[in-house]
Amino acid sequence: MENTELRPLGAGEILDRAVTLFVRQFVPIVIVLAIVLVPVIALQAFAQPHSGRVFSDMAQVFRASGSGDPVAAREAERLLTLDSGNTPMILLIGLAASVLQLLMLSALIAVVVAAYNGSRLSVAEAYQTGLRCWFPQIVVALVFIVIAIIAMIPPFILYLLTVFVAAALAALHLTVPAIIAGIALGLIDLLAFTAAGSWVYMTYEVASVTVVTETRNAVTAIGIAMRRGLARPMLLRMTIGGLIILAITYAGLIPVYGIAATVSTLTHVDLLYFAISGAGTVLLEGLVTVFVVVYATDVRVRREGYDLALAAEPALPVA
Repeated sequence: MENTELRPLGAGEILDRAVTLFVRQFVPIVIVLAIVLVPVIALQAFAQPHSGRVFSDMAQVFRASGSGDPVAAREAERLLTLDSGNTPMILLIGLAASVLQLLMLSALIAVVVAAYNGSRLSVAEAYQTGLRCWFPQIVVALVFIVIAIIAMIPPFILYLLTVFVAAALAALHLTVPAIIAGIALGLIDLLAFTAAGSWVYMTYEVASVTVVTETRNAVTAIGIAMRRGLARPMLLRMTIGGLIILAITYAGLIPVYGIAATVSTLTHVDLLYFAISGAGTVLLEGLVTVFVVVYATDVRVRREGYDLALAAEPALPVA
């Protein structure tokens, strides 16, 4: 991606640049991801080897419940609990994976940003950057958990109001108005939850990129991301950006896990579940991170004239 033109981009241009960059940098992106994700997936396979059976166990629970056989229903529920059990070891692996993925995230952002600016970064250099940014990324993630909780308060209040209005109308024997009010307010509430969650998610991603590209001070990075995310022209774009990322993630993960579970069930080879789901996770993580970097750069261009700032910098001397 040499001589990338930094200017405000449309949604289609952002996605096009992200896909192009992902394809051209496929090998280093996959290597950076695999360094963390492969050991994590291996540990998950060791701790919970029958994870791929959870989907078939759930289907068996529904069939047993419908058959009216209490013995079969209890056995199906026992198998589901056994295959999806949250043991302390699994919870510990999940926590360790979350922390390690923040290291991986910084390293991946470093590789993508370098490629987007027309240069190249080795995997070792990327992880050196990741180590320097690791603690700030942890702080950013923890702060945005709190921000997410705060952002969900208004939609939750609207949810309580929806329940109260529907219950009050039902108590007055106004069944049809109760149903109409419940559906209408419920849809508005769902939209509010989705919008708030999307905005928080996208703003968090921008803060994560800022830690790597602009400042390693977590508080400063959060402040930069919040100012960009709350600016009136950017508020809607940040929300839409979050929706796009969530749509890409879930649209990709659902079929990946479905295929992995199906293949594992048909072949009776549990490791295939982890191999297929792991490969799909690597590809999606890479594509989403590239999209985030391109999007965060576009936000910076729009808000602060980053393109003009780069153009004003003196050219580096050629060795």
